[in-house]
Amino acid sequence: MPKAAELQTLLDSQPKLDGSALPPFSVEDADFDAGRVVLRFAPQPAFKNYHGNVQGGFAVALIDVLISVAAYAKTRAWLPTVEIKSTFVAPLMLGETRGEASVIKAGKQLVFLEAKLWGVDGKLAVHATATAFVPNIGPQK
Repeated sequence: MPKAAELQTLLDSQPKLDGSALPPFSVEDADFDAGRVVLRFAPQPAFKNYHGNVQGGFAVALIDVLISVAAYAKTRAWLPTVEIKSTFVAPLMLGETRGEASVIKAGKQLVFLEAKLWGVDGKLAVHATATAFVPNIGPQK
């Protein structure tokens, strides 16, 4: 099974959080060893700001989905995001959005990631770096 299909199957089998339906996405590509994923999003009209573009908070929510899935691909665990630094390079237009995220470094306590979003116009719109926390769960009972 191709890596993208394998990751999509894993994600589809996970319990869904109430907010997870907000930014629907599909997996285009995945590299488990590298912790790299490419996702496709379809930002909804409700996401737009007064200028008709995706509002920044929704764009960061898409970034959070990207980094969460990249961290999951690498570690096979859902890790809490502790920090996101985002830079808005250009307006993110409504329509099909391509996102890419990769693990920069995975340590025992922290995972460092990078993510990017390209709009329907093909232009880079958002660049972000992020940190996820690896909880010390201890022995399972």
